[in-house]
Amino acid sequence: MAATLAPCSCSLFAAVAADGTTTRTGCTATTRRTFAPGHDARLKGFLIRAGKAGHLVATPEGTQEFPAKVADRFGFGYMVREGIARVAKPRKAAKVVAPRTVRGKVGRWVYEGTVTANGGVFTYTDRQGRQLMAEKFTIVG
Repeated sequence: MAATLAPCSCSLFAAVAADGTTTRTGCTATTRRTFAPGHDARLKGFLIRAGKAGHLVATPEGTQEFPAKVADRFGFGYMVREGIARVAKPRKAAKVVAPRTVRGKVGRWVYEGTVTANGGVFTYTDRQGRQLMAEKFTIVG
């Protein structure tokens, strides 16, 4: 006996903004299970974005709940809580590293130049005044 098709569970929830507008996942899939393949992740992302925006989520029962509480129904509430907390924290600014002047040996000659932040490229000026870059070099004392 085959199970009947039902709407994917991710399509049953809507984020409700303070002004009353609603947003859904856009899912139109039907499935014999709770979620269509990959749609549990779709719902997790949807709930994290709703939590970040401070929206409540309308349930199929007609109530409005916090996004993490909706996720608790499916066993991934802790993931949604972590996602909301991670998005809410401000990110650290990237550390800017000024190129440092070093002496580098390219071939058999030693030049003054700079090394990129990741140490992969040595930029130097040769005796003819041309600016060159080398990936194969050795930093000398």
